Amino acid sequence: MINPTAAFPLTLKQCRVITEIMKKGTEKDASLSLNLSQSSVSRALSQAEHALQISLFTRGWSGAEPTAEGEVVISSCNRLLQAIADTERHLQCDVRPLLKLKSYVEWRHLMTIEAVVRMGSASLAAQTLNMTQPAVSKTLKESENMIQQPLFSRARHGLIPQTAAKQLASLFLRMAPIAQSLPHTLQSLPNELTGRLSVGMLSFSCQDIVPIAFASIFKKHSGIRLQAMQGPYHMLANALRQGEIDCFLGLMRKGPIHPDLIELPLLDVQYALIARADHPVHGYAKTLNDLTNERWIVARHGTPIRDYFESLFHSIDNKPPIQALEMLTFASSEELVIHSDAIALLFYDDWNIKQLNPRLKQVPIRLPNPQCTLGITLHRERQSTLIKVFIEELTLAISNKQISKENSPT
Repeated sequence: MINPTAAFPLTLKQCRVITEIMKKGTEKDASLSLNLSQSSVSRALSQAEHALQISLFTRGWSGAEPTAEGEVVISSCNRLLQAIADTERHLQCDVRPLLKLKSYVEWRHLMTIEAVVRMGSASLAAQTLNMTQPAVSKTLKESENMIQQPLFSRARHGLIPQTAAKQLASLFLRMAPIAQSLPHTLQSLPNELTGRLSVGMLSFSCQDIVPIAFASIFKKHSGIRLQAMQGPYHMLANALRQGEIDCFLGLMRKGPIHPDLIELPLLDVQYALIARADHPVHGYAKTLNDLTNERWIVARHGTPIRDYFESLFHSIDNKPPIQALEMLTFASSEELVIHSDAIALLFYDDWNIKQLNPRLKQVPIRLPNPQCTLGITLHRERQSTLIKVFIEELTLAISNKQISKENSPT
């Protein structure tokens, strides 16, 4: 016997599972929300991906993240489920018990109701759908239990549809084209670069060139999903090894912490002491010894900046200041310097130090070995075309900065 729902690429249960995984981020949390077992959720997702011959999700920083094709499927699922929810809200006005339509309805319920409304008879509807009449009657009974009201009244020559049946038949006719067009929509996706590019950034790193690179990629490749997030080194390194991010940028260390990872240099930078432009330190500070009693804004422990900061004071046989204010972002550090009497140890390339906020000023003290390098850390075995495009755009952004520096008046 022919399956009357075969024309639909996804079941409505699969639509509910897909949208809930998107909302919750994990199959486990989706199963709790849907009141299903985790194995049932996993099976529904696997069957949906097999039916569509695509991957819907990839592992990301905050859980499951949709692929480019997954975004298309999720959009269609949202439209279908929203149409069901709207109809349920209208039907709820006529009864007191809470309805269960959006939680349990399937295509066979809606298709059967529409056929009975159209044919005016359960037996004729059964013939049209290649179902038995008992199967049609059972499906109608299941539907009435979901909406807590009768669908049809009996007459001498057949069944007379009630308001609820008419609304559900109309719902089916609105939903069917959306679902049935999904395979064609997926096949019609432009043949261009797609996927997710998830970039991690260590504190204080690449705040200007990453947005420039992202903007260029977004303009050229509309099918790419771009993500950027900040975090400490060990967290980003673990995320990269697990495939949650594709790369991360920051000051290069003496080598990555795991043999799976490699580092590539991008830009030469140097450490600099920065204070408020009208800070008295600019008038009296000549050496590091003059700064031992100042208050400091520095990066967190375990970072190259913090290691260099402490080495500065050890070089003059002095203990690093204990009351140092730790900041996670470059922008927040600069802003705090502007509004305080503290001094910050930051790093800049030649272009950025020249474009320093006029409310800030570099403290005129020569630092020992201030040179350092911004780099990108990659997984040795996972270097996709997207990553290569990103590195090309980063390199171009850096090159343009250097050209701008050379062409600007001194």
